[in-house]
Amino acid sequence: MKGKLLTFLDRKLYEFLEKHVDVMPLRFTKMIAFYYCDARTRKLYFRKLGITMGENTYANLGLKVVRNDGDFSVTVGSNVSIAPNVVFVCESTANNGREINTLPYVRDVMTGGGNITVGDEVWIGANVTVLQGVTIGKCSMIGAGSVVIHDVEPFSLYVGVPARKIRDLRTGERVTTG
Repeated sequence: MKGKLLTFLDRKLYEFLEKHVDVMPLRFTKMIAFYYCDARTRKLYFRKLGITMGENTYANLGLKVVRNDGDFSVTVGSNVSIAPNVVFVCESTANNGREINTLPYVRDVMTGGGNITVGDEVWIGANVTVLQGVTIGKCSMIGAGSVVIHDVEPFSLYVGVPARKIRDLRTGERVTTG
């Protein structure tokens, strides 16, 4: 009896959240997208936030997208695995800074925005940060804790801060950088 009740309540809650996705306030939309326990529901609410995910893509709890309400988007391909606490940063600025935002390097290089694209069949490890304008190529892996600041080649393993290519996944060969 208890199991049937829980299943019933789970279904009703899903139906409620699905029905009201378009009228949910932005704060609740973000909270549900980032932290709700059901991946199907999170995917619905990510879509409302302008984040598209292909078929059979799974985003774990804690996926966050920093857009600052700009026109930038995140597009994730099909069959992608996103581990917990991944952050996609589409826009970056020292929000509360006055003097720091006037410095030429900060203003011209560090501040900005761009779309993020993740190809099909990508595996992103836990606690990865992907910065604005990055494209992650098909069948690539990003190691846990990495910070991706440049495009990622297809069929490659990238790790580190900043993330660097260390292996070609097609051949298994280790890549040495000079």
